[in-house]
Amino acid sequence: MSEKGILWGIVFFITAIIYFSIPTYLIFTYWIWLNELLDPEGNPIYTFALLALFTYFVTLLVALIYSVATVRAIVQRKNEEGLGIPKGVKWFGFISTVIVVALMAIWYYLFNEIAIFTLTPH
Repeated sequence: MSEKGILWGIVFFITAIIYFSIPTYLIFTYWIWLNELLDPEGNPIYTFALLALFTYFVTLLVALIYSVATVRAIVQRKNEEGLGIPKGVKWFGFISTVIVVALMAIWYYLFNEIAIFTLTPH
């Protein structure tokens, strides 16, 4: 049972890193570009920047949840009844991590670039 908790802790840690690093990179890369978007009359459109900021805060909250889940999985790894982490949290973290890691591996294999981190605004 101890190994299972450590493995889930590793998955949760990778998930927390994904949900912290990718949105942080994107918000810092695209923030100025989002604030420079103009409507046909030349007025700035801040709706996209606000949506990006809201999404960024939500992903930081998800990263915080998975950071706590990492600690909890490692601390309670010897618990007989399980880790005390809901199945939805476990499987959402596992599936989203597999999807993002697969995307990055395929992107690197096809384009020899690191997915998402090579994107820049025009």
